[in-house]
Amino acid sequence: MGNKVGKVALRALTTVSVLALVLGAAASVAPHNSLSMVSAAWAEGEGEDGNHDGAEGHQGGQGQGSQGAQSGQGKQGQGSGQGGPGPDSDGKGPQAGGPSASSGDKGKPNWAQEGIPEVELGRLSVARAPDQVLDRALAEALASATPEMISFYNQSLDDMIADISANWDTLSFFDSPLQNLGLLKDALDGMSVLADQGVTTPNADLLAVFLGTASDKTVPVSVDTVIAVTKILGTPVTGDDAVTLAKDAEEVRQAILAAHG
Repeated sequence: MGNKVGKVALRALTTVSVLALVLGAAASVAPHNSLSMVSAAWAEGEGEDGNHDGAEGHQGGQGQGSQGAQSGQGKQGQGSGQGGPGPDSDGKGPQAGGPSASSGDKGKPNWAQEGIPEVELGRLSVARAPDQVLDRALAEALASATPEMISFYNQSLDDMIADISANWDTLSFFDSPLQNLGLLKDALDGMSVLADQGVTTPNADLLAVFLGTASDKTVPVSVDTVIAVTKILGTPVTGDDAVTLAKDAEEVRQAILAAHG
């Protein structure tokens, strides 16, 4: 009996001694956190085997979740950048059929529409150029306008034709074919921009001068010429108006040809 009590006491003393040594070592390393360190180490030792797999699974889930979120964000950004036509779209944008500013039905430009007569246009073919070409030519014409030019266009059509024939070398007027084509396009809506400069000549007479000057000197202006060019420019002139315009523009063209000798 005495031996058993002695053994129990010895074991208790040994346990207390070991615990004291552990606490002492912990205190020497981190005196302010010794108890918490021991408690943490104990808890970790007890639950290490049981919780290790669970911790790895939790961390792995977080990693996969983060990668999935990043992948989703990446796909979302890619979708925003590459967003294209929907399933019902025909895949044609505003520029699919040509310049939208001068386009008619079916996305074609005015000069590609049906109903334009097959006629030699010469340099009048520039009417097929993009709108900005003629707009720039018109702006250049207006920027170069002088009082003498305005006086020329304030005459009657007959007087302008006579002036071209007699005074070509000293005449002040818009002699650039491209600028005249720009002036023609502008005036097809019924009023020339020259009205803002004080020109009061009827618009129909101005159209004749612009068209006759824009034409090739050696290519006659016909009714088909008028129909073709005005349709290309987006404001068709047809019927009696086309007949009158062709006749008057042809007289201007002949006057310019004669003036050149």
